[in-house]
Amino acid sequence: MHCYDKFRARTHFRFDPYDTSSMDISIAMAAYKGERFLREQLDSIARQTLLPSELIITDDSPDSGTHDIAVEFARSVPFPVRIVRNERRLGFHENFFKAISLCRGEFVAFCDQDDVWTNDKLERIAKEFADPDVMLVVHGVKVVDADLNVRPDNTAAHWSYRGVHEPLTTNPWYVLFGMSTVVRRSIYDYIDWHDRPEHPVDPGYPTSHDTWAWFVATSLGKIFAITDELALYRQHENNSCGVSADRDMGETVKRSRSAGAAHYRRMAMAASGRAEKLRQVSPRAPAQIQQRAVTAAKYYRKLGERLRRRANLYSAATATLKRVNTVFRLLASGAYQPIDKGGLGHRALLKDVHATVFHVSIE
Repeated sequence: MHCYDKFRARTHFRFDPYDTSSMDISIAMAAYKGERFLREQLDSIARQTLLPSELIITDDSPDSGTHDIAVEFARSVPFPVRIVRNERRLGFHENFFKAISLCRGEFVAFCDQDDVWTNDKLERIAKEFADPDVMLVVHGVKVVDADLNVRPDNTAAHWSYRGVHEPLTTNPWYVLFGMSTVVRRSIYDYIDWHDRPEHPVDPGYPTSHDTWAWFVATSLGKIFAITDELALYRQHENNSCGVSADRDMGETVKRSRSAGAAHYRRMAMAASGRAEKLRQVSPRAPAQIQQRAVTAAKYYRKLGERLRRRANLYSAATATLKRVNTVFRLLASGAYQPIDKGGLGHRALLKDVHATVFHVSIE
């Protein structure tokens, strides 16, 4: 049996103490020239055991191919489908933010145009939002090729979190795969997403919709990561984003060694930008959310200060004695505790000590 047929036929029979039938879930899809795979994704949405309250499609295509498929689909389903064609090309990230901004549901499921969902994806995820403190739920996926055959490099390593995580207890720079994510719509009301800080990994670009969701959700509440593979994550030659190859230890070390003053300054600026955004939390947000925003702002401000000190450590103008002092001060302040506790990690300590002893400079 083809992987797609097995996936489509999957059924679960289990007692459910939490009634998800009234869950108000919007689906946000940013589309661009999606006619090759779009219909399969739309059909998988129509088969959901918990149907969405609406599907929003923002079409960035220059032609009508994607639009025509979406219009035909909208006529055949019992839930509203809103199709918005952009007057000018917005690009992947801004197109996604537009789709999200048009959603009216209590929850928003990010949806790529070229994947296929299991029939129970929305129902399975909805259960985890029974806890009102959960702001984001992410699930596992099955990595497939263009024809939906499981790829040999299908791996769970790209989705490294499992279970429930309290606020500020995850890697703040984690690369979230948006296509496997559902969030509370309110996180976009609590912290304004306009004029976002620069993307921490891609200099010159504003923070992407999924990176923003991870930042705000992990700052203001819990996240829940489930192991269930609830989507076929299709990899093909035209992916806007995709699964990167697993790096071996040698490549990881090489990339780490190449990071220097400019990289850490950029990360410091990103952290400071996040702190500023958190300080601007909406006064209409619940008191608990406002307090968490204050705590998270302090967290990111401290992280930014640590990264700035680290950047100076790798400047050619910094003398060895000053470097020694910087490392000791960072160590004493707890800066090298694990990354998921707001620190730089033990590998950072090893690298910084090596740079100090051998006076390594990386601009």
